[in-house]
Order: sequence, then structure tokens, then C-alpha cells
Amino acid sequence: MLSNLEVKWFYDVIALEECRSFTLAAERRNISQSSFSRRIQALESNLGFSVFNREVNPPQLTPQGRIFVGYARNMLDDMDFQISRIKGEDKLKQSIRIDAAPSLSVLLLPDILADYRDSPDKVFFVESINVNDAVFNLKEGKSDFILSFYNEELMNYPFINHKIFDSALHLVSPCDQHGKPIFSINGDTLPLVKYANDSYMGRQVNQVIDRIPNTTFILTFVSSMSELLKRMILKGDAVGWLPDYSIQRELEERRLAIMDHSLSLKISAYVYRSGARLNLTAERFWRYVKERKQVNS
Repeated sequence: MLSNLEVKWFYDVIALEECRSFTLAAERRNISQSSFSRRIQALESNLGFSVFNREVNPPQLTPQGRIFVGYARNMLDDMDFQISRIKGEDKLKQSIRIDAAPSLSVLLLPDILADYRDSPDKVFFVESINVNDAVFNLKEGKSDFILSFYNEELMNYPFINHKIFDSALHLVSPCDQHGKPIFSINGDTLPLVKYANDSYMGRQVNQVIDRIPNTTFILTFVSSMSELLKRMILKGDAVGWLPDYSIQRELEERRLAIMDHSLSLKISAYVYRSGARLNLTAERFWRYVKERKQVNS
């Protein structure tokens, strides 16, 4: 019965998830390994499903276990916060943990956070990491939200998504002092700066390159950061695909020029989260994100 769940079991399961060792987790919880194992078994018996797969070494979370550990983290975080408030302690703040794609963490996330008006009882923890690590963190309950581009895995249960951004990637050339493009798509060869092949934008760009076999690109620089690629292009030595939202000023000032609109491609950004309930502060932030006007550029 769920009514028989004990709070200490939640701390136990989080300790085991972090240590991935019954021996080390039992030491952290300051009990014997046999007692610790019995408490994990009691938890799983009351839940009606296995949280850990013990047939592999080290033990791994089951699919249901990943969801439960995320719920357990948020429940304990919320409980600690609320008890602190009842006691009149103002030092403890609830955290909102966000993993963001590198380009979005620099160009979009600051605006989202700046517009957020909520109680001061919150702290944002933001990491700019690759999507694979971000997805792992979300599955393991180590982050509340992912700010990233389209990801097929995250579009389905047990995750929830909300589109916040529509934009496009344009192939751009640096311009000379008269505002004229330095490079032409009809040139023999084009020096190219681009995103890594295993990134979302890198895969999108590769598909476009495959459609223009008559143009030869010579790769000169690779990065996951849009701002860094833009700086390299502005030096005047290469072309590359850049997101519309990062080059508006440069286009207006005629420091960059779109080379061929037919080679542009649409991109969308989303906020992803687990379907499990988050702490109260994170849930308020989620409501704000959903109510925020979608950006189109």
C-alpha cells in the first residue's frame, strides 16, 4: 500500500541511484548493507514495481525507476523547502535545474529568465551541455527542464514538451566594406564553418549540403556554439549556417548576407520536462513557460 511508504526509503533510493552500489549507499545512509537491501525491497514491494535492475553490475534504474527517482527527488526537495518555510527559515531556496543546448543557453535562456516574475525563493542552476547528457540527466531526475531543439525521444511519454521558438538556419557570407557578400554560392569552393556532425544543427546542415552537390565546401572550423561560428564568419574567411535569431543586427548592418534562401531550413526550440510532478517552484516556472508568448523569427 502506498500509505505505508516511508520517507527514509526515498532517501535510500536516491543514495543507491547516486552510488550504484549497495555497499556504498548503505554506508552513506549509515545502516548495514542487509538492512539497506531490505528497505529497498520494502519500497519496491509497496510500489509494485522494481526501481533497480539487480541483474546487471552496477545496478541500473528500470524505466519505471527513472520516473520514480525523479519524483522522489522533487518530493523531498519540496518537503524540505516547505518545512523550512513553516519554521520561519528564509535561507533555503528551491532550485530549478535547467540543461540547455549551448547556443540557446546564450541567446535565448537569459531573456526567458529575465522576464520571469516569481517569488525570490528560487535559484536557477543552468548547465550548457550536449543533448545526450541532458536527456540522461532528465531521465535520472537530475534536471527539471531541457531547453533544446527538436528531439524525437523527448516528444513522447514519459516526457512533456512545449514549443517556445520557431526560427531558421541561413547560409550566410561575410560582407566587404561596401556591404557586398564576399562569397557566392556559384563559386568553385567555399570555406565552411559548421556544427559538429552529431549535433542537431550539424545533422540538419548536412542534409542541405547533400542537396547541393555542385558546390564544394571545404571544412575549416567546427563548434557547437552559434556565437563562436558567427565570429569566425565575421572575420571574413568562411561561410556557414547560422540561426536567424542570432544574426538580425549583422544582416541589418550588412556585415552578413544570406547567400541563398532556398538553402535555409526551419528549426524549432522546445522546453522538455518529465511527466512526474516537480517541486512547486519548478511547476510555477513551467506554467510561466507555457503562458509565455511563442517567439517567431
